[in-house]
Amino acid sequence: MDVPDHGGDVWDASSRLAIPIDSMIDFSANVNPLGTSPLAADAIRRSIRFLNFYPDRDCSRLKEAIASYVDGISAENVFVGNGSTEIIHLFSQVFLRPGDEAIIAQPTFSEYEYAILRAHARPRMSPLGEGFKLDARALLRALTPRTRAVFLCSPNNPTSTTLERRGLEEIVEAASKRKIMVFLDECFIEFVDEGERSSLSRSSKDHNNLVVLRSLTKVFGLAGLRVGYALGSKSNVALLEKFKVTWSVNTLAQIAGVAALHDAVYLDTTKRLIRKERKYLSESLPRIPVSITPPEANFLLANLEDRISAPELKRRLLTYGILIRDCSGFRGLGPSFVRLAVRKRKDNMALLRGLREVLSN
Repeated sequence: MDVPDHGGDVWDASSRLAIPIDSMIDFSANVNPLGTSPLAADAIRRSIRFLNFYPDRDCSRLKEAIASYVDGISAENVFVGNGSTEIIHLFSQVFLRPGDEAIIAQPTFSEYEYAILRAHARPRMSPLGEGFKLDARALLRALTPRTRAVFLCSPNNPTSTTLERRGLEEIVEAASKRKIMVFLDECFIEFVDEGERSSLSRSSKDHNNLVVLRSLTKVFGLAGLRVGYALGSKSNVALLEKFKVTWSVNTLAQIAGVAALHDAVYLDTTKRLIRKERKYLSESLPRIPVSITPPEANFLLANLEDRISAPELKRRLLTYGILIRDCSGFRGLGPSFVRLAVRKRKDNMALLRGLREVLSN
């Protein structure tokens, strides 16, 4: 059971290159390129005096803020965790028993498989369809009498493709009849144009077999604080609360989360920036040429084909101070795939220049 590799490791790259972290251009982590929400940053500065106190173990104010942020949800339908990763592992601990099977629609985020294995359950893969779209019927055919959970991601990481709502609902309904839990990761949903139309967040409270994962760290630039949340029925949220580590969400994370959820101007600016720069990269990369999967979130999956391997491209771009995500370790992909975050125009232009120079040599 290997620990998954992830993007965003600017600390190691900075140490090896002997350059400051803030001098690097990080395309390997899909975090808001505008940085931390100004309201959240200001709230953190004003709250240092509270560090002498234990955090609110129930995250009450943050739950109320999330309930106001997600229409149709009450605080009783909200679970808050120490980043989305803690919630992935907690879900597996709560709903899987040793020997159970869990289906993963892949290629996708590697932490699902790791969490399943840590729960002493058995992961089974169900490939996404053409264009990395969800094939609901194929996934349902993969279910067995031992299946106890299905893991889905929309928009999917690293493919940046959104799973159709109809297919998601079909899977949830069919799984419910077989007493199978569905874990739906929507951590990047805010970056998708009209993403709420494909989201199951609002309806999660009405399904006893559905838990929807959301994140504050990606869209509000709080990756270093670690704060995420899950939405579900009151009974499912209560089960997660029962197994949660006490005080797992620190005081500053809770305060920053509340402030960020009220930062409507920042969120609107973010969405407009991502839409504009995603289009710019989507049109520019094929001219290099680099093949891409049409993206819907704040990152792109690129196929280098046989021009250069992903590990080699990553190594060579590091000499430009540019960090990308090598996707060769993702199940269902291979050594020709890389993931590129959408950043500000200046950074995106630097990436395109670096790619042209590396691929022309």
